[in-house]
Amino acid sequence: MNLVLFEPGELPGVLDRRESRAVHLLEILKLVPGDRFLAGEVDGKKGSAALLSVGASTVELGEQEFTEQAPPLLDIRLLIGTPRPPTARRLLKDLTTLGACELHFMATDLGDKSYLQSNLWKGEWRAALKEGAAQNRSTRLPRVERHERLGSFLKLIPPGRLVCFQEQGLSWNSFHPVLLQQGPLWLAVGPERGWSEKESLQFETFGWSLASLGKSILRTETACCLALGIAALGQVKPHDPA
Repeated sequence: MNLVLFEPGELPGVLDRRESRAVHLLEILKLVPGDRFLAGEVDGKKGSAALLSVGASTVELGEQEFTEQAPPLLDIRLLIGTPRPPTARRLLKDLTTLGACELHFMATDLGDKSYLQSNLWKGEWRAALKEGAAQNRSTRLPRVERHERLGSFLKLIPPGRLVCFQEQGLSWNSFHPVLLQQGPLWLAVGPERGWSEKESLQFETFGWSLASLGKSILRTETACCLALGIAALGQVKPHDPA
């Protein structure tokens, strides 16, 4: 936890000593009353806050000085074939750390559609985003959505920089020039069983280029992080939330 994140209105305030942020301050950073630590407000500014007092069951925090704007997210959006909930949680964390501005989880032909209804999406998903942002010393969280029908969603995406990864696609190097073009960059990564033939045809119908990340059979989280990492190297324009 390289930055302690707080929701708007949480500071000044009190945390339970068992809460993860309190544990980090007391047991990892070993702070004492009067010490300051790196902190920020979700989707707001960052700076420092103070540990005011430590009680038997609570810690009191306040005296925040948030003056620094967090860097904008990358203008990169991922469309992900929804994996098992533990994998999805890791993706939410890691792709936030890497700076994606939007994460769209899609039900797929070859995946288990019940994954979109797991307990992860009842609140834990946001905690994973904050964990990822804190790792990157950022306050910015990506937009996260779930979708049931691929074709209906693809209709909503305007033409532009659209790359879908699948085993039979062309070498990713072939699409490097795409990174230097203007506009949002969309990357689609399927579940571990891949996109179905029907889904691949839908991507092609809506103008997506089909690319490959190599001959290795990758886990979904590995493929997503690899694709985003490669794309980020060529990303020249940050995401403008306006």
